[in-house]
Amino acid sequence: MDFTFERKINYYETDRMGVVHHSNYIRFLEEARCQMLDKNNMPYSAFEEYGVMIPVLGVNCTYKSHVTFNDIIVIHPFVKEFNGVRLTMGYRVINKNTDHLVLTGETKHCFTDLHLKPIRLQNKIPIFYDNFKALI
Repeated sequence: MDFTFERKINYYETDRMGVVHHSNYIRFLEEARCQMLDKNNMPYSAFEEYGVMIPVLGVNCTYKSHVTFNDIIVIHPFVKEFNGVRLTMGYRVINKNTDHLVLTGETKHCFTDLHLKPIRLQNKIPIFYDNFKALI
């Protein structure tokens, strides 16, 4: 499933130069990831109801161009790697008005219990495991 997430840039997300501060993109990627999971019937709240957490292990972003206040970005999140214990999400961020590539990136995650002990998703929530496999 090709999923996209659109977001308008707020003034408070810009820096003194008038461009979005680089740290905000990590929040934008999380918003897109959460919406993608929602659309695939795997909301974060359901993971938590099953006692499953999805901590971030790492973030990598390459900034290609900037966006400013009132620009609209389109984020294309996708599952890059998944083995049931670890998950790598990829992202492409495009400026909707100019069609310029703004950012490429990835976030690395693992699945844990409430005590942050790694777990195998297929043992805890088999339907979510199957949903992730279908997204690769």
